[in-house]
Amino acid sequence: MKRWLSTMLLSLTLVVSACGGTSGTSGAGTEGGAQELVVAFSTEPVTLDPQDTSDGISNNANELLFDKLVTLDKNNEIVPQLAKEWSTSEDGKKMTFKLREDAKFQDGTPVNAEAVKYTFDRVLNKENKLARYSLYAEFIDKVTVDSEYQVSFQLKFPFGPALISFAHTNGGIHSPKNLQEKGKDVGKSPVGSGPYKLKEWIPGTKMVFEANEAYWGGAPKIKTIVFKPVTENSARSIMLETGEADVIVPVVTSDVERLKGNDKLKVQTEPSSRNLYISINTSKAPFDNAKVRQALNYAVDKETIASKIMAGQAKVLDAAFGEKIWGHTSVGAYPYDPEKAKQLLAEAGIQPGTTIRLWTPEGRYLMDRQIAEFIQGNLQAVGFNVVFQKWEWGAFQEAIKSPNAEFDLAVNSWGASTNDADWALRPILKTGGASNYAKYSNPKLDELIDKGMKASDPDERKKLYSEALALIKEEAPWIFLLEYKQTSGVRSNVEGVYSWSNERLILRDAVKK
Repeated sequence: MKRWLSTMLLSLTLVVSACGGTSGTSGAGTEGGAQELVVAFSTEPVTLDPQDTSDGISNNANELLFDKLVTLDKNNEIVPQLAKEWSTSEDGKKMTFKLREDAKFQDGTPVNAEAVKYTFDRVLNKENKLARYSLYAEFIDKVTVDSEYQVSFQLKFPFGPALISFAHTNGGIHSPKNLQEKGKDVGKSPVGSGPYKLKEWIPGTKMVFEANEAYWGGAPKIKTIVFKPVTENSARSIMLETGEADVIVPVVTSDVERLKGNDKLKVQTEPSSRNLYISINTSKAPFDNAKVRQALNYAVDKETIASKIMAGQAKVLDAAFGEKIWGHTSVGAYPYDPEKAKQLLAEAGIQPGTTIRLWTPEGRYLMDRQIAEFIQGNLQAVGFNVVFQKWEWGAFQEAIKSPNAEFDLAVNSWGASTNDADWALRPILKTGGASNYAKYSNPKLDELIDKGMKASDPDERKKLYSEALALIKEEAPWIFLLEYKQTSGVRSNVEGVYSWSNERLILRDAVKK
């Protein structure tokens, strides 16, 4: 039996701290502390149901409201949260978690094995159509209550990223009582066991969280956290400078140097698991030809995008996912070579002046419109007539998911929120993947992804993913662009705010002086 046990010291630490950064928020309570922390984001949360959440802002909120079996510390290492210890069977197909016995939901009901089972049974039920069904249903067979505070997961196969998947924000445990009462409206009226509870949500204006004074890890330092959606990049920066906001995410590239020069502010740049790429619609000619897709990659000057447009807040992607994700192997970026691009296009029979359609959302990803406009120029320089279209985010999502989507190229981004190669590839490049907007299908790649998911030996998994990354580069279903860094702006009197590499902004540990 392979076993991970939390030490007595760690257990004692967790009792007096909320599991966020170094597993927690200091338990000094809110009395006499700062009353309010204002955080300005580019948009607002969509839902406060962890298992139905697929956007980063919602997950930032859910990290305040919900605890999970395990979580990450400030160094992205897995640490206990609601589970105080866990074990995996010799065959790797059963994981057992022993729960702490002092945790309660914000409605006063106990956090026990029944609650864990109820939460996961709900997401594993395909008929519920929850966004994170594929994250968990792919590897979990069933959930069993062993005793009041012990729960087991029977896996369909040994799954290397299982533990990190439980540490994902989507693994937040609901109050069964609240789920039963609220039904499909639970995303608007959540009850978790986290250090904050939802006080108010005025769509388009603000979301207010108040401290859970009865939190098992000790009440958080800050009494109220307010999320404000501020779509205009410059407006967020001004709010930070004037003190109207204590934290802003993201910081627009053009404002970074100015904000760094203000001694009342901190600009925090941290690693990210998110990449930026352009989906090539491989389901239609001429983009069903790998030679044409390779030409597009040679045509784009990625170094200039990283150094000039992004001002160093990103670097050129050297594989289909970045180096912060487990399983990464550098297979090399396509160099900027417009003459090579022209040669390949000529060999493929592409006539100069061929019209292609390039779509981009505006303001969803850092500098997305500016990058897309630059790429439009690159592609026109090798002979294409590029019809450029900007979209509002909601309309873009709806249009690109359509089976009859009329784009040729579309700006996309993916953050592998488990920090593992499986989730970095399976949803976006496996045949039929929920976010495979390139409509790419390759049986060999499907086989490698499937084997990588089911292999238990880490060395074997790395070999499989290395082969997969080399194949993806050769097949070029995307224009490979950037590996992002994540940048946040924080007032100097605020401490304890940081990000995991999967882009969760962690506010549990925040202290305002």
